[in-house]
Amino acid sequence: MTRAAKGEWPKTALDWEVRLPQRGSRGLGQATPRGEVVVRTPQHGEEHIGVPVAVARALDAKARGRRLLPSSRAELLHAMGELSRACAMERAASLVGRRDYSVGELSARLLRDGYAPQTVEHACRRSVECGLVDNARFADAFIRSKLAQGWGRARIERELSRRGIDADGVPGWPGLYLTQESEEKTAYELASRRRLTGKNDYEKIVRSLSTRGFPLGLATRTARRVLEERRETEGL
Repeated sequence: MTRAAKGEWPKTALDWEVRLPQRGSRGLGQATPRGEVVVRTPQHGEEHIGVPVAVARALDAKARGRRLLPSSRAELLHAMGELSRACAMERAASLVGRRDYSVGELSARLLRDGYAPQTVEHACRRSVECGLVDNARFADAFIRSKLAQGWGRARIERELSRRGIDADGVPGWPGLYLTQESEEKTAYELASRRRLTGKNDYEKIVRSLSTRGFPLGLATRTARRVLEERRETEGL
């Protein structure tokens, strides 16, 4: 850091410091802690710039090692921008290393971490270019996983939309993944496994299947079929 001598600052004087949040400062339900860069210049006075903790730590390490000695506010802001982009890419790689992400999910996560929108946009664009994230790949794995868990078409489409993916744009959806016969089979298997109590069984089956994303018509047909089969079985 460069600091002005006693008296008035020269026009080019730059004084800056990095402030890191205290460890354990984040409470339950509170926002993600952020670091802060305090910049003081004669032209702009004292500025407090919030940055992600990873960026603040990187800046602090460079300053302590005297590997970052900006001579002007513009030079400091430029260095901060480059560090932010580098840290955002490292964060993206770390996240995707644990599980696959859609572009929308990755963007939301980086924004929540405190990265600026333009930095997030850059990180997501680079992640797509290098194949780190791929919406088509994510959607394919997501659809197959949720179908195996007994989800219906509507719920899958709804959850893809929440992740920034339009199901209509997914190659092969829905014909490559499910048919009317397979959807009816899954609904029937799910309904057949329910424990029937004799009280509001029809409504419970319909509600359960609808919540999973099956069409209302299919849910009602399946409920009637299961209950009719149960009555026939009990009548034997």
